[in-house]
Amino acid sequence: MRVNFKETEEYLDQAARHGIKPSLDRIRILCSKLGDPQLAFPSIHITGTNGKTSTARMISSILEVGGRKVARYTSPHMQSVTERMCINGRPVSERDFAALLQEILPQVKETDRETGDPLSYFEITTAMAFVHFAKRKVDAGVIEVGLGGRWDATNLVDSRVQLITGVALDHVVELGGTVEKIAFEKAGIIKEDSYVISAVSDTEALEVISRTCEEKGSSLKLLGRDFQLLYNLTYGIETGKVGQAVGIQGLLREYPEVFVPLLGEHQAINAACAVAVCETWAGSLSDLSSTEVEAGLRRVRSPGRLEVVSLDPLVLLDGAHNPDGASRLAHVIANDLDYENLILVVGILQDKDARHMLELLLPLASTVVATQSGDERATPARKLASMVEEMKRDCVVVEDVAEAVKFARTLAAVSDLVCVTGSLYTVGEARTALGLRPE
Repeated sequence: MRVNFKETEEYLDQAARHGIKPSLDRIRILCSKLGDPQLAFPSIHITGTNGKTSTARMISSILEVGGRKVARYTSPHMQSVTERMCINGRPVSERDFAALLQEILPQVKETDRETGDPLSYFEITTAMAFVHFAKRKVDAGVIEVGLGGRWDATNLVDSRVQLITGVALDHVVELGGTVEKIAFEKAGIIKEDSYVISAVSDTEALEVISRTCEEKGSSLKLLGRDFQLLYNLTYGIETGKVGQAVGIQGLLREYPEVFVPLLGEHQAINAACAVAVCETWAGSLSDLSSTEVEAGLRRVRSPGRLEVVSLDPLVLLDGAHNPDGASRLAHVIANDLDYENLILVVGILQDKDARHMLELLLPLASTVVATQSGDERATPARKLASMVEEMKRDCVVVEDVAEAVKFARTLAAVSDLVCVTGSLYTVGEARTALGLRPE
């Protein structure tokens, strides 16, 4: 019996109840039964606390410009699970997604019986992506870690290039309560005799990564030492040209002026890392032209990451879901945008440091609207509002995200800024409410 897309989603939702299990045993057995599809294409593997998806999109876009068939695997999704697996920027179709689960289901069930420990949502979707990319004979797979790295299901790929964007406190229950412990988990993706690109600046994290590279005989290339962000200059939003001009000194050549249609210095840093990764993957000047780099960055999109979806009023969607992300968002709001009043729509998951995030964002807001996504881990809007009120700020509760966005826009004058943030799930529901398609 053939399953449809809705039934596929329901099956995966059931698998999600098995939770996160720190082991590669199940995914290794499953992939072996499937013929190890993850080894059928060369991979670039990406981890880091923030910036993984944006950088994955930049790398993919640059490599695609040269005529390559590039697969991209990212998570979580915002609007549709099909977003997780793309080839040349196009998400897998709902029909093909359902067919992929149908294809690997016998092996999934066999693995569950053999191990007595059911495969998780992420393990199953990762195996589906590997099969999809192998069948489509992609030239490169840009693979984002789901959580950590060492025991993440994606860590079966045999990558020649790894990227560690940065390390900060997040997912402390699963990864550890110190930057050093988290860095150890993320350094777990480093392979023998490979190339590691990183923007990590924290001393303790960098020590862990450097030591791992030495142990593995891998070459570490660092932002600020081996490649540089020369400058970044944000365009005024009022021009209608959202983004920034950046100068990058890569590993192979200089790119004196590149337009990146994304906001924030952190996205400029991500762009520098993406360039270094592509240069390393290509291996020589002749295999990666400056035109490919410039055109790839110029056309990149990263939905839900400082995404401007309206100019009057200015509406900004950002999936910041930890203090590091909230700090970057606050910096952009305070320094790069021109507005009168900020209406902040915020919905945060229960396992996040909501109080710290609010401390960073509330001083900028004129009005706060507390909401909650449909995810079962969402902090109840009224509980979030209580935190806001404890910080001596008034707060409006609108539990449904779509209604919260609609309400915020009715409050906003043309010169105001509406920012929806707190989690990718909140932002995903906001995108849907605003009529934006999954990308």
